Amino acid sequence: MSVLYVSPTGQDSHEGTANFPLKTVTRALQQAQFGSVVQLLAGTYQTDEQFPLMVPEGVTIAGAAAETVTILGGGPLERKIGSTTLAVNVAVVLGDRAQIRQVTLTNPQGTGLLTLSGAAIAIDNRITQCRQHGALITGSAHPFLSKNAFTNNGETGLMISGQAKGEIRQNRFERTGTGLTLTDQAAPLVIANQLIDNRHAIVIASNARPVLRQNQAQRSQETGLWTKDRAQPDIGQPQDLGENRFEGSIYDVRNDAVTPLMTAGNQITPTRVTGLIAYLPSEIPDEAAIPAVLLGNVDPIPFPPSPQPSLTPIPTPSLDSRFNDLVGHWSAPFVEALAEKNLVKGFLDGTFAPDQQVTRAQFAALVTAAFPDIENRRPVIAFQDVPAGFWAASAIRQAQTRNFVSGFPDGSFRPNAPMTRVQAVVALVNGLALGNGRSESLLVYSDRAQIPSYAIEPVAVATERQIVVGYPDPYTLRPLEPITRAETTALVHQALVAADKTPRILSPFIVEADTAAPNFIDLPAQHWARDFIDPLVQKGWLSGFRDGSFQPDAPMTRAQFAALLAGAFSPEPKRPAVRFRDVPDDFWAAAVIQKAYRAKFISGFPDLTFDPNFPLTKLQALLALVSGLALRSVSTPEARSLSRYTDATTIPSYATSAISTATQLGLVFNYPTLTELRPNRSASRAEVSAMVYRALVLAGTMPPIPSPYQVLLD
Repeated sequence: MSVLYVSPTGQDSHEGTANFPLKTVTRALQQAQFGSVVQLLAGTYQTDEQFPLMVPEGVTIAGAAAETVTILGGGPLERKIGSTTLAVNVAVVLGDRAQIRQVTLTNPQGTGLLTLSGAAIAIDNRITQCRQHGALITGSAHPFLSKNAFTNNGETGLMISGQAKGEIRQNRFERTGTGLTLTDQAAPLVIANQLIDNRHAIVIASNARPVLRQNQAQRSQETGLWTKDRAQPDIGQPQDLGENRFEGSIYDVRNDAVTPLMTAGNQITPTRVTGLIAYLPSEIPDEAAIPAVLLGNVDPIPFPPSPQPSLTPIPTPSLDSRFNDLVGHWSAPFVEALAEKNLVKGFLDGTFAPDQQVTRAQFAALVTAAFPDIENRRPVIAFQDVPAGFWAASAIRQAQTRNFVSGFPDGSFRPNAPMTRVQAVVALVNGLALGNGRSESLLVYSDRAQIPSYAIEPVAVATERQIVVGYPDPYTLRPLEPITRAETTALVHQALVAADKTPRILSPFIVEADTAAPNFIDLPAQHWARDFIDPLVQKGWLSGFRDGSFQPDAPMTRAQFAALLAGAFSPEPKRPAVRFRDVPDDFWAAAVIQKAYRAKFISGFPDLTFDPNFPLTKLQALLALVSGLALRSVSTPEARSLSRYTDATTIPSYATSAISTATQLGLVFNYPTLTELRPNRSASRAEVSAMVYRALVLAGTMPPIPSPYQVLLD
């Protein structure tokens, strides 16, 4: 990684090293290349700077956690965005994949931070006393902003406009006119932010369609949430609750939009609400997300550790059926199997009605009959809408006490409401106490982003145990659609298979988590690295993102790389652990970072930091693989190996031997230009996947895959 040091006491004639730092951020940015880090030493950067500071693609501006680093000032910027012209006074402009971390930004004349396009990153900054906006996200930008503090800014803490998207997570907005404003066609994910002591906490206008979850708007002087115009925010759905808190001295929620505001699962005081508000009841059954083993001192029901039962599988039977509307139907084998057990029946006219929706009462009756030996796990609940004489009252009671089904927060069961596909899966997993699954298993579903948060782990374990059946495409889950009689029968049959109570049926519509290729929306079959990525994902060593993307061209962070190394190689420790100052114990990758460090794959920095969210350079990735796997070169001279690269002079002298070894062993992949190594640029997720896969080939655990972008010696 190329690091340029800057200090207010430095000189722009210096080299930018730690001992001889540059003086201005402006000069450092002129020298920086993709993957460079501009490390700012303590002090205020104002004099001699040429504002706005334009951070190029892939370049990071970094401050220091324990010291104050301030960028003070701003300058005019004019950009054409579509048919409009943006004119703004701004301090810092982030390019695509550019980053800013641990810096204080102040612009008394205008806006602190601006991003117009691409996937910029801003983490752990303090943006304060900006006359207009603390930050402005507009155009087609889709950045990631997290753990920033927006305080005492003029008009807004953060303005998101244009067609911007991205993710706004765990930021703090305080003492500003409006904490967060979303307008035009903005549609970001806004999650787990705190908005305190603002005039208006959140204002959503024009055609904005953001998704708000788990935000806390407190002590707003006027309004907690104000919607206008044709805005249609998603602040919660019946099966995906908002869990936001909106608090305002005048209005908690003010809806001036032309359509009613739908709310589900938010904390709102009804007496401080104005406008059309539709309160949607929770459609999540009580305890839906709580595994049965957590409901009391009850041991899980023992099941075979493998999703494959011990009973001998039988071939798929003929598609002939006793039901005249199931002849040739995809579900006929499953229906016939349960009909033989007298668990499902048809109608007097000889039909089964496979596409008819299943009610909650009908589902309760089926699972009670299918699993009669499950012990009671919960006390009986008297549902207000299930009278004693109701035809399924006994079955509902048994299914509820056995933890297959639950009621709703209002005390109802809604026996005649349709059962959704995801509710049916969750019911079986909870009732059979199957435990938790790996979220990576959900990567097989093209519509996994629609799975409600409470159902992620149950659906994962059901997928791993091959309980999920889907027609016509098994890898399209359709979680919120009502489940049909055919689908319910197939699902219950597979649950019986998982319980080792019936032979399995060979069907192309049973989801197989370990063999199905993940359906990433941005990873077509012809992508150069697809054949390397798929096996790593299927093994659970690598994953995509919740929106269904893999982002193959995005940089891989150091933490993500550590997780991939720990999973793929399961390395043994070679040195004692060390505590990195910027990796808290509750950080998602803390354990794998230690594992990769102790195995000598990857190290930290002299100041005992690891920089887990910094992009990994290609040089670092190759050095890690050579070091961690203790790879040795063959007899090819080093000069001959390095001659494959037109930019060999950019390889640091300390790394030439390792890069020569990596080249000789086929670890290097150069896309799109085979002869350009670009060692100091951020390594993309696709490049790292290819390199790690090749390392697994060398270890004898993966078959070789040819690639036109793999560097091979003649």
